[in-house]
Amino acid sequence: MRKRMMGLAGVLLLSGLLASCSGGGGGEDKLKALGKDDKATIKVMFWDENYFFQEYGSLFISKYPNIDVEVANMQTLYSDGYSEDNFEKFVEEHKPDVLMLNSDQYEKWAQDGKLYALDSVIEQDKYDTETIHPAILKLLRDKGNGKLYGLSPKFSSNALFYNIDLFKKYGIEPPKDSMSWSEVLELAKRFPTGGDEKDRVYGFGTQQGSTPFNMLWTIAMTDGLRVLNPDGTQVTLSGEGWKRDMEMVVEAIKSKAVYNPSLDNPTSFTMQDYYMQDPFISGKAAMMVDYPYKVSNIKGAKSAVKDFKGLNWGLVTAPVDPNNRNQSKTFNVSSIMAVNAQSPNLRAAWEFVKYVNSEDFARVKSKSSASGDLLSRTAFNKEADGVSLEPFYKLEPAADMTTGLENSPGNFYGILSQLVDEQLKAVIDDKKSIDEAMKEIQEKAQAALVEENRKKKEEEAAKNAESPAPPASASASASASGSASPETSGESSTAE
Repeated sequence: MRKRMMGLAGVLLLSGLLASCSGGGGGEDKLKALGKDDKATIKVMFWDENYFFQEYGSLFISKYPNIDVEVANMQTLYSDGYSEDNFEKFVEEHKPDVLMLNSDQYEKWAQDGKLYALDSVIEQDKYDTETIHPAILKLLRDKGNGKLYGLSPKFSSNALFYNIDLFKKYGIEPPKDSMSWSEVLELAKRFPTGGDEKDRVYGFGTQQGSTPFNMLWTIAMTDGLRVLNPDGTQVTLSGEGWKRDMEMVVEAIKSKAVYNPSLDNPTSFTMQDYYMQDPFISGKAAMMVDYPYKVSNIKGAKSAVKDFKGLNWGLVTAPVDPNNRNQSKTFNVSSIMAVNAQSPNLRAAWEFVKYVNSEDFARVKSKSSASGDLLSRTAFNKEADGVSLEPFYKLEPAADMTTGLENSPGNFYGILSQLVDEQLKAVIDDKKSIDEAMKEIQEKAQAALVEENRKKKEEEAAKNAESPAPPASASASASASGSASPETSGESSTAE
């Protein structure tokens, strides 16, 4: 009985020790606050050192002069082609205290217990998250199985810009929130299509150099269509959804309702040229889907373009899937700041994450010109030129953002885009029917997928063959050290 009680006490003691040591993903222990004279050095993952200090670092060190910040430059990570293995090796080698993650990386690293859970320290510091866009917190908690392992100071999204004066001039009802692509393009067709091509107005404008494939891709992803099956072995471009969207693109282009500026390479290029190549800013397109940077470009055109009269513009949500009109497929959180669970500088790392996601930081950043992103503290994204910016973030992020191309092999995407453009152009020129084009796309894309998957397997096999196997002694040593893990040692002690 005494032995059993001692054994039980040992188990309870071990459980307590393990719980207290579970900083890897746990984050339950209180973090000691930095004293007035305490100094620390943290390393932060980022794309570029100069841009980091311009965007985050300079503001942070002015607020926290006792914390030195180094940058683990991620350019080397992507120079030879990104892979999950390379990402893990980069973190292993550079040991950053703060990780910069996209949503997929965040989900994987949170589930693997490699990120420090922030819930308890947020409560400990009474850190206000109330003014962070709720959809961002929900997305981060959903990907962290209910816990918060990171915060993102910004996010990106699209909205539909429209020219109020052009709609009034032609007596056309302006667009509304939560319209489908079909509804937006039908609205675009209501604008007159006659007149000189250089002077006429188009109902809808695309980005410079956009192709039929780009337009189809945007519409199909909004409608939740997939290019590949889940295991990436079959092309799925032959369904009714794809046919509907291909017909939509072909009809919109043939109707001359869509303006697609050509991709020119002029010998000289002024800021006036830059602004006026935009079909919406130049007044050639009545509607256009774009990121928030267009807001600052509209402002910039006023000072850079001679005799620019300005734009009377409005904003509604970007086109949506008609089956999910309250959801956005363009809502993206890609700059998630998370604390490495193995960091020896947890408090200093958290202070960085805390500050760059704070209201103080957002207030300062809101004074600078808008980029392609929005501040997660949405109180600082309320309006521009008297126009509400809420359409950028009023919809919920779609539950499923996958396209089936996330892990497509090799150059499959490039092959697919060229193939689709060729076939859609043939349909637009009345040289093929939609059914004929779809059949050729499906067959040739499937053949390309098989070939690219074969190449990928061969490359992986060659890479594995080049990697030397660990010496037998090293394997034995690793096996021996594995048997002396804390869990095993604890069980042995308890048994005694």
